[in-house]
Amino acid sequence: MNARSATPRTKPQSMRMRMKEEARAAILDAAEQVLGEQGQAARMDDIAARVGVSVGTLYNYFQDRQQLLAALREMRGRELLALIDEELERGLQTPYRARLHGFLRCILEYSQTHFRLFSLLLEDSVRRDASREEELDRHLTMWREVALRLEHLGKQGIQEGALRPEDATHYPAMLLDMLHGLVVRQLLARQPVPADELLAPLLRCFLEGAAPR
Repeated sequence: MNARSATPRTKPQSMRMRMKEEARAAILDAAEQVLGEQGQAARMDDIAARVGVSVGTLYNYFQDRQQLLAALREMRGRELLALIDEELERGLQTPYRARLHGFLRCILEYSQTHFRLFSLLLEDSVRRDASREEELDRHLTMWREVALRLEHLGKQGIQEGALRPEDATHYPAMLLDMLHGLVVRQLLARQPVPADELLAPLLRCFLEGAAPR
């Protein structure tokens, strides 16, 4: 087979892969909508009906509900990381505090955009005790990626004198623990709080401490 005969075969295969990925993304978007409306009562049949396919077609992509939820969690996690990277890229020429503000706002606003989904995912992971270790591993992998970006950003904060260099290794974990606690508290209470109400005290406590000034 020469090079010219190989090329026509590659294009249809790439197109099929792209169409399959688009169909998968459409299923996951529909799944989030159905889960948001029906909660834990949502069935695979309901999701298939929303997409407009048979439930058998749905099972061609996801073998069960838990696999679909895992894929949905992974997709939203990739989206969040992409948004964080875009935010950091936009702020390359701005001071550390402004970039940190944008970084945190990005996460808080994304958690609000998908608030119902994240509430259900948290509820599902707590309810299924047998798989909590697996869920924790996925969760930690995501937050490690966020921490790496925060660690890189922190170098700018040290250069500008906004952070003490001797405690630099602890900053990503400390800030992310504070942020994570705020988000989880909202999810457990099923009550989202506007990002602006959380950003100011979060930044103030991290950058300036909680002691009276």
